[in-house]
Amino acid sequence: MPILEVSRQLAEKIEQGAQQTGASPEDFLREAVLARLEDLEDIAVATERLKNPGKRIPFEEVIKNLGLDD
Repeated sequence: MPILEVSRQLAEKIEQGAQQTGASPEDFLREAVLARLEDLEDIAVATERLKNPGKRIPFEEVIKNLGLDD
């Protein structure tokens, strides 16, 4: 039993994407899903950080602290 059933149109797009990247359809789909999951994790972290922002340092101070203010 397949874990996922897709429409013929989506299957064709997956095949095209796989051909364009030189990957198998399975690898292409796996990489796409993993990329999407990573994006969702990044969004969750960013959302949490926006709710609880840390100390903010002015850009000029960062430059000075790094010794780049020559």
